[in-house]
Amino acid sequence: MAQPKNSGEDFDDADVARAYANRPPYPPALIEALAGLASGRARALDLGCGPGKLAIPLADRFDEVWAADLSAPMIAAGQAADAGAHPNLRWMHGPIEDLDAPDGGFDLAAAGASIHWMDHARLFPRLARWLRPGAVIAVVEGDGPAEAPWREAYGAVIRGWVERLGGVWNDPAMIAGSRAHEAWIGEPRRAEFSHEVRMSLEALIDGEHSRATWARAKLGPDRSAAFDADLRDALTPHAEEGILIFKVRTRLLYGRPLPEPMTHSVAG
Repeated sequence: MAQPKNSGEDFDDADVARAYANRPPYPPALIEALAGLASGRARALDLGCGPGKLAIPLADRFDEVWAADLSAPMIAAGQAADAGAHPNLRWMHGPIEDLDAPDGGFDLAAAGASIHWMDHARLFPRLARWLRPGAVIAVVEGDGPAEAPWREAYGAVIRGWVERLGGVWNDPAMIAGSRAHEAWIGEPRRAEFSHEVRMSLEALIDGEHSRATWARAKLGPDRSAAFDADLRDALTPHAEEGILIFKVRTRLLYGRPLPEPMTHSVAG
């Protein structure tokens, strides 16, 4: 069975955008850390904002936040989630590489689970101009279950389905692609944050369909139902009254965006 190819276009899907709300939240300490990295609090930029998982809380900490995404359904989901609570949040639909932004206009740029979908050769020279002196690009990764008594059972289902679809678990080419942005970040620094999440089993399953590999439109109804059933069978014994408890570990890489890539990417 051929593995469906992932692309950024997978997120231009109303069901994917809806399911995104059921991804586990980022640790609150991450949001505070992002705000603390900023060179000021005038304006922040969220690259590939999705439904505002970073942009909405950052709007409490900046005078203005620009939230840009290529997916209209994601923008609509973010606007619905915010419900007008942040008039300083500016939603922008279109390729971030084509954004009309002022040089030196941002105190922070952040990207949550999105940077690997972008054209780095076009984006980073622009970021180098858009950010004020001393401002950084902050790349956020990791919003899935990372630590739980059932983590092995969960991982076995995910690995099994990757192979069932013709993929290779931890494919070196895929891993290299997911880290290609590191060559464009100067003086890189790293941090990690974790927190405990309580989530219903059904919400966790639904949230998986916000990820490109498991988009329902890509899997089709039969495979989507079978994927859900396998996760449900593996995790139901670990749920208490339908609730799962687990820890999320979120990684942060930040530094100055470079107009040209370094010869070697950042060491792990």
